[in-house]
Amino acid sequence: MQDNAPNGEKLLLSLKFFAVLLAIITIADCIILAAALEDIDGRSALFMFTFFMPFFFITIVAACISRLFWLLWIFRAEANLREVATTTFSPWIAVFFSFFPIMDAFILRDIVQNTERQLDVKQPDSPTTPINLKPVYIAFAFLAVNICCAFLLYSTHLSTTFPISITTSTIIIAGIIICLVRAIKPFLKKEQQLFQIYENEILNTLKKKIDEVLHNPKIEETVRHPDPGT
Repeated sequence: MQDNAPNGEKLLLSLKFFAVLLAIITIADCIILAAALEDIDGRSALFMFTFFMPFFFITIVAACISRLFWLLWIFRAEANLREVATTTFSPWIAVFFSFFPIMDAFILRDIVQNTERQLDVKQPDSPTTPINLKPVYIAFAFLAVNICCAFLLYSTHLSTTFPISITTSTIIIAGIIICLVRAIKPFLKKEQQLFQIYENEILNTLKKKIDEVLHNPKIEETVRHPDPGT
């Protein structure tokens, strides 16, 4: 088992930065959409597009970075849990399914539930507050519905409403990021707690083996009366 706290902290930082950029992009989408509805001249529209273009590019980069940290975190989290419990997803299977973002909620549930279950076994008398994942499920459900509606509107040639669907998708994704941060932040403490318990168990086992070796009668006799020929 390896310490997964650094990956978790990087993930939280990248998600927060991504959420801020999504908020900026949402404002930009609303401004551009309002301008399009008012039929402004092409020069003004080009100016607004050029002004917000760097934010779109930075947002894409931030999305890739946060996704990379997410993959690193879930891989290590599942790998650590595999050493003490039976998980639904193996580390590599979790990474594979994570390329379908709708699966992120189920992967997170697997990690959270198994971690809390192990803490209940290791420290049954320690009071813990379960991590509430319902907002995450609801946010992902809204995103799935919105994507289906967007494709339905586009396929029925209602392309004028498609930009509105893009804007709402951006808002929903920002909501998903906020829900993930609110769920992952307190969970990282539980994950670190389980890691410390595991490390202490390994250390105690090692100390017991050393004591057994040192208190072995044959070794004690050899120490007290060493063989002159050696």
